[in-house]
Formats: sequence, C-alpha cells, structure tokens
Amino acid sequence: MTLVLDTSVLIDIETKDKGTMEKIEELRKVHYTPAAITFVNYFEFYFGAISKNIKSKQLMLEFINKFNCLKASAKTGEILAELKFKYDDKGLALPLADLIIASQVIENNMVLLTKDKDFEKISEVRKIVL
Repeated sequence: MTLVLDTSVLIDIETKDKGTMEKIEELRKVHYTPAAITFVNYFEFYFGAISKNIKSKQLMLEFINKFNCLKASAKTGEILAELKFKYDDKGLALPLADLIIASQVIENNMVLLTKDKDFEKISEVRKIVL
C-alpha cells in the first residue's frame, strides 16, 4: 500500500531527522511503492519555502517535486463533506486542511504517515502516527 507523507514528515525528511529517517527505512520494506503527497502538503511545504533564500527555496522545490501529488476530485469533496459533518457533529472541530488530507488518503486507499496527533481522531483514515 502507498504511503502519503504529511507535511511534518516531509520536513523531517528534508532536514534528515534521524528518527524519522529510520522509521521510513523500516516502512519501505512493507510500503515499497513511491510515496505520495496531497495538494495540501504541497501547499504547506511550498508556503514554508517562500521565505527562504533563492538557493534554499530551489532545493526545497526540487525535493517536494519528487513526489506524486494527488489530485482532488468530486469524490474528494464528498468524502470531505461527510468527514466534516461527522466530526463537527461530534464537537471535534478538526482543521480543514487535515480533513482534506484525510479525504484524499481515503479516496486513494492509501496510508498516511504523520506526526500530527489530530489524525488519530479520524477513524476512517489508515494512518501511521510517529
């Protein structure tokens, strides 16, 4: 099954965080297809690169563009609406960005790799929380 890398994990990979890198090496043995990202992850990472100097920004963009970026669809919107309704109704106002990421992971039948504990609240998404 394909992993979708959350922004927190992308940052750790880019900065070569030892603990995250070791965990990813373990996961590659099971999830051997190339990892993907959502457009929200691309946006968050790109937004962080904007303030960098030209060389750093270029390196960051070369890094992020190595990943397949999942596209949103009408089905993404349907899943998102259902998740938002469910979790708002439960009094769990989760960030819209997290719900969009979850929607794309669910739609594409993938596994989210994240460090964000908010995703633990979304039972519908397959995830690995580091």
